[in-house]
Amino acid sequence: MKTFGHKHLKGDPLEDRDYQSNISKACLNQSTLVILPTGMGKTIVALRVMLERLALGPILLMAPTKPLAQQHSEFLSKHVRSQINLFTGAVSPTKREPLWKSSGIIVSTPQVVSKDIENGRVSLDAFSLLIFDEAHRAVGNYAYVSIGRHYSSVAVNHLAVGMTASPGSSKSEIIRLCRDLGISAVEKRDETDPDVVSYIQPIKTSWIRVGMPDSVKHIANQLRSLQDYLCGKLYKQGMLDRPRKVSTTMLLQAGKQLQAKYIRTKPNTPPQIFNLMTTQAMAMKVAHAVLTVETQGIIQFLEYAARIDNAKEKRGNRANKWLNSNSDWNIAVEIAKSNKHDHPKLKRLIELVQHQLKSGLTRFIIFAEIRHTATLIVEDLMKVEGANPVRFVGQSSRESDKGMTQKQQKEILSRFRDGEFNILVTTSVGEEGLDIPSTDAVIFYEPVSSAIRLIQRRGRTGRNRPGEAFIFVTSESRDEAALWSSKGKEKRMHDLFSTGRMEIDLPTPEELAGTNIIEKPEDGSAQTTFRSD
Repeated sequence: MKTFGHKHLKGDPLEDRDYQSNISKACLNQSTLVILPTGMGKTIVALRVMLERLALGPILLMAPTKPLAQQHSEFLSKHVRSQINLFTGAVSPTKREPLWKSSGIIVSTPQVVSKDIENGRVSLDAFSLLIFDEAHRAVGNYAYVSIGRHYSSVAVNHLAVGMTASPGSSKSEIIRLCRDLGISAVEKRDETDPDVVSYIQPIKTSWIRVGMPDSVKHIANQLRSLQDYLCGKLYKQGMLDRPRKVSTTMLLQAGKQLQAKYIRTKPNTPPQIFNLMTTQAMAMKVAHAVLTVETQGIIQFLEYAARIDNAKEKRGNRANKWLNSNSDWNIAVEIAKSNKHDHPKLKRLIELVQHQLKSGLTRFIIFAEIRHTATLIVEDLMKVEGANPVRFVGQSSRESDKGMTQKQQKEILSRFRDGEFNILVTTSVGEEGLDIPSTDAVIFYEPVSSAIRLIQRRGRTGRNRPGEAFIFVTSESRDEAALWSSKGKEKRMHDLFSTGRMEIDLPTPEELAGTNIIEKPEDGSAQTTFRSD
């Protein structure tokens, strides 16, 4: 194995991969967005750039979550000869202020950095390098945006590096992201590039179609009639472009319009605005219910309906109260109660895992959008010979479903890495950043409409040996729309970088001041997502 060295490098030798060396050299020439599949060593690229910039001034590496920031801090402490400090919300502002001046490298969550800039505890003018991990997060009001603009406007020796597996599927999205972060070039690699092919393993992707049971169709049709009624009311008031076949994206936009009207008219907001806001909230809940029953199953729909019922008496839950009194909603719930059985996806999933275990595969990650689904999957897999599954979810709690502490998350990943567990059943928390070991196969319980999420998930396999990805699709459901949406977006992203590189015009000083640099992102047709983590 070829390795590389540096006067600031310590610890065990690190592999010298051609594409990492080539990309790091490009990053040193100009601020660059690095696009590499998950598991291809974006951190090593960042490290190589950091080693060359240490002599020019302090360095700031940001990661979107505390666990990921800690992971970076531990890696750098092991390999870099420099004073490294970790900043999270747990470190008080009074302790952070002197450390800003004495540290060689600071690893932080972006929220902490943004607050310290805002409160005058630090200016990034002397920093020789800023690294934005999971740079695709730089959207809207996310802290990366304000930090990137601040650094571009004050840095004496400006250099920025963004790292992501997928920045977006439209040129406008990518240009907006780069300009917000002060980045002027994009370097992308995938399995087809000549400096990559010898380091990457192929990933075979299979789509497993599952028929929709008649009982599920009946419930979904009942809910759709209710959704058409609610969307019709919004349409008549000019909040929607059409009364039927309304996407979640369109409903979200209607909600933004109503919120803007509320802000403009308060404290004398007309009652009609409040009524429409309630109608929009109900339409969103019904859309979520349709998605849940079609792609997850009747049991999960009943669990969702129970949460709405339990919350109906809480203050400010007009939408929940109205739904529970609506005949269409109650008929759907009663049909579900009389047909209480698992979605056929679950049976097919268990059969797939059994087959793969018998064929010699030993380690899997299963992605499920809803925590309750993850629980059901683990319960059924525990009955399978050779399967040792464990559920892995985020830190936030969802009513009766408590989240995991960071300590619990680290323990589970450690036990999974050591082989005590061989199947990790996770929600979206397992997509990004965390040091999850490579697996023989990745299983999607449902497709995702986002190219970013598709790429992040699939990258959990195929690192050291050929991998497999299995994507379950419920026929005639929004699963199909999500599948084609993500595939189309991924293809458009690859087409954008057919040469592997893109040059970006940096914003003018006037634009940096906040005028006209945000372009409207591409509006996908299948944007329904679950909020599980």
